[in-house]
Amino acid sequence: MEEFDQQKYIQQYNKQHYKAFKVDLKKEEFDELEELLNKKGITKAQFLRNAIANLRKKEEQK
Repeated sequence: MEEFDQQKYIQQYNKQHYKAFKVDLKKEEFDELEELLNKKGITKAQFLRNAIANLRKKEEQK
């Protein structure tokens, strides 16, 4: 029986359940976004989730 490899398990789990969303921003835009997120105490992931929720809300209002 093969020994359980937790690191390999986590990598496989992440491949199946997560996708990266990558975007290139100008340095000034990135710095401004980082500053705003830090002031609000919001992570980048939560910022994106909030943006998706706002888009859904606008779509439903149509």
